[in-house]
Amino acid sequence: MGVRHAQSPAKANSAIQIRQVSPHPSLRSIVASFGERRADFNSINVIRALNARPDQFIEFYFREPYLVREKGSGFSATPTSVLVGVTSAPGKDLGFVGQIETFTIRFQPTGLARLFGLTMTEFVDQGLAFTDVLTKQTPALEAALAKSETFEERVAIAQAWIAGWLDQSRPFDEVDHIARLLVKTGGKVSISRLADRAGLSARQLQRRFLRDVGVTPKFYGRLTRFDAALAMRNRQPDQTWAHIAAEAGYADEAHLSREARALCGMTPQTFATKMDAISTFAVGGPDMSDLFKCAI
Repeated sequence: MGVRHAQSPAKANSAIQIRQVSPHPSLRSIVASFGERRADFNSINVIRALNARPDQFIEFYFREPYLVREKGSGFSATPTSVLVGVTSAPGKDLGFVGQIETFTIRFQPTGLARLFGLTMTEFVDQGLAFTDVLTKQTPALEAALAKSETFEERVAIAQAWIAGWLDQSRPFDEVDHIARLLVKTGGKVSISRLADRAGLSARQLQRRFLRDVGVTPKFYGRLTRFDAALAMRNRQPDQTWAHIAAEAGYADEAHLSREARALCGMTPQTFATKMDAISTFAVGGPDMSDLFKCAI
């Protein structure tokens, strides 16, 4: 199957429609958001290079699967549902063909570990079939979501399913709080100071962070800072990279550029240009965020 890169929004066959909502308050310490993407492509006309990112999520594919390509290999189809951990390095591409309809449950930094008791180091840089992770509980959820036709119905089904796990979930603790602060501040907090306040040694924090997030707190801070910079550029596309670097807490534009090369394999402007070639729009009003392009 031929692969053709999109050069500009005007040349894309279709825009990707994005929806996102926040979970019920009772689930917000576990779930960050629920999201949906819909699009219709006649051929692979959009390829997205995946950057290193802090997102952890479960995603369901109801029509055509996404196509994934690693360096040196061809495209392969995703399973019908996947559990994705933190991505620590660039190197994979996503391709889109046919009718795309996905439902995504995005988790708080430690949400998957708390809810299911998972050791998150096992899921770094992985997109594993969800049915292989939770073999007994997922088929009924997949079937119920597939039968539903609206985003609202799927959110209600997913929330009820997650609520059923809450009684066995680990309680919120100081490591969860530190991880949430790193996301909230875009990595602009002192990890050692947070550890001191929580009464944790550096070794204790690192061990527990690896277990519940998948990477070290220092590296996770780098991922959240870079995500914050990309989100800022998406909100303010006319701003200079020097301004974005300063606002995101980098020493200078050169520092941001080095991080971009490490975390997405190219300069920030090159990566942003590639993302601009993917035409997307939010559905449902100004509170709906673009899950495909932004860190939230």
